[in-house]
Amino acid sequence: MNSGSGPRAGHALRSWCRLALLAACLAGLPGAVALAQKLATIDPDAHYPEGPLWRDGKLFYVEYAQSNIKTWDGGRVAVWWHKDKCGANALIPFSGHLLVACYDDNSVVEVDGSGRQLRVVRADSSGKPFIGPNDFAADGHGGIYFSASGVYDIKAPITGAVLHMSADGGNVTEVANTIHYSNGLTLAKDQQHLLVAEMLAGRVLSFVIGPDGRLGARTVWARLEDLAPPTPHEDAYNGPDGLKLGPDGNYYIAQNGSGRVLVVDENRKLVRMIEVATPYVTNMAFGANGADTVFVTGAFEQWKPPFPGAVYRWTR
Repeated sequence: MNSGSGPRAGHALRSWCRLALLAACLAGLPGAVALAQKLATIDPDAHYPEGPLWRDGKLFYVEYAQSNIKTWDGGRVAVWWHKDKCGANALIPFSGHLLVACYDDNSVVEVDGSGRQLRVVRADSSGKPFIGPNDFAADGHGGIYFSASGVYDIKAPITGAVLHMSADGGNVTEVANTIHYSNGLTLAKDQQHLLVAEMLAGRVLSFVIGPDGRLGARTVWARLEDLAPPTPHEDAYNGPDGLKLGPDGNYYIAQNGSGRVLVVDENRKLVRMIEVATPYVTNMAFGANGADTVFVTGAFEQWKPPFPGAVYRWTR
């Protein structure tokens, strides 16, 4: 009997073949998850969490249902800020401070590093109030874009908008409107377009960026139904929520209602999916090591209080 042909060697060879076949199959599946990838729950008791942001070695995120900003330092969760009836929905750094989108209060609040409120903005520079500020994106020049979604009702008038705040904070301009619930938004890889999640239309729009942050004509960048197969029991509210360009050059789309984040390249090809237990995925952020760590926020229930949810850390 040859030394390489005994029962143990044959078993090892068959095992190796099965693993090789599995690896080959996984490699050929769009969105296949590598075996080394892990998902951990870092806050199992978050009440409709949103807007995660990695800052100063901590994860900051909001609790919409509690009007809180919470932090996670790698081991402990704590409440960092609270404002009654705010309905905190998103965070972004701005001029060394933080901006908070207060969805229920129809305002954007600026706070300093200690959480002290510095100012509240409720309308654009023409005096027009905005309804339902939802998410933020940096414009690459010190200013920011933010969505004002309107009413979360598929039967309501389509009043979603995008606004731009100048780098000095002194000018707030409506730059797009008539969007069916504008939600997440991100600067595109070419820095010349702004992508906006049109949640209740189930698609992502693209706008050409003009002078002073103004937006030009819109086109449809992608429909979710063209990016990934549908999940069971999808309804009319299933659509893109948070939207970000990742450090790896891929786009990350939180599919609210399907319990997953779609990761697609600039050609709109599915790279992978990050699946979590919360069906109502709201947003994501990246850790200190870039796209190798993705923080994901989501809710188990989005229609009834106390809106239980969780915050996850996905690593590879």
